[in-house]
Amino acid sequence: MSTPTRRYHVPSAVRRSSPRIEPDAARELIAQGALLVDVRRHEDQEIWLEGAVRIPPDEIPGKLAELPRDRPIILVCT
Repeated sequence: MSTPTRRYHVPSAVRRSSPRIEPDAARELIAQGALLVDVRRHEDQEIWLEGAVRIPPDEIPGKLAELPRDRPIILVCT
């Protein structure tokens, strides 16, 4: 039996979503020091977001200790 290579998440249709903010509010938070995290998978290389850290959804649980606790974090998926 092979080991799965990806973790799957509960679809957003059946779980509570994080609060969503408008682009202008996100830009303001980033200007004030918020961390921008691009949550698209590594295979999706077409668009790069300047200043963003790329952490695909599968990797977020293993990277939680690396994320700041003293400033807002904005997750983006374009």
